[in-house]
Amino acid sequence: MKKLVSVFLVLIIFQGCAALATETKLQAFPAMYDERQPLSILVVPAINKTTAAEASEFFNISITEPLSNSGYYTMPVEIVRDIFLKEGVVDSSTIKNLPVSVFKNSFGADAVLFVTINQWDKNYIVIAGNVTVGMDYIMKSTDSGETLWQYSATTVLNTSGDTGFFLADIIATAINTAAANYMPIAMQANYQAFTALPHGKYSKLHRLDGEAGVVYKILKDKASD
Repeated sequence: MKKLVSVFLVLIIFQGCAALATETKLQAFPAMYDERQPLSILVVPAINKTTAAEASEFFNISITEPLSNSGYYTMPVEIVRDIFLKEGVVDSSTIKNLPVSVFKNSFGADAVLFVTINQWDKNYIVIAGNVTVGMDYIMKSTDSGETLWQYSATTVLNTSGDTGFFLADIIATAINTAAANYMPIAMQANYQAFTALPHGKYSKLHRLDGEAGVVYKILKDKASD
């Protein structure tokens, strides 16, 4: 059997003509281009709205790298989670409802990033299959509570068999879908979202991507729904 080949397809679902509307990063997130832009970002454990219990763990180990590569100092999510656990806070929804000053006073972070996992699904229909990960991101200032950045991203891994033979494709699709590794899919979803994030101070593109970057309005607005 052919070696499993992972092909990432990023799907952007448009709803009507408004979905085609775009903005530059500067237009979409002006606070990220002045003194309000954070240097350090605290990422708290994701709110998991799916039935996949392992979704939060994959998120925890896949978020720090792409965010750091965007030019921000980020404390590892696992450490943040353990600190909250020691304080008896185990529900991510409870963490999201805390005053933003808690994140400033306790961690020294300039901003806090909340992530909601909406999709974490394996879909299999005879010879067609895919794995979907969808997440919403909202970043708030720990000084003012203002929303600095928000975005939504969905990543799909195609697991369909492609041998050219009907029975072989059925078997290949079932195996590929069952064996799909969520780690690179979660990583890809995070990287996809952060293409809309203005680069931070620790990036060579800091303050240089305001006009060049393109943000889809529907994906920005969806994150806060």
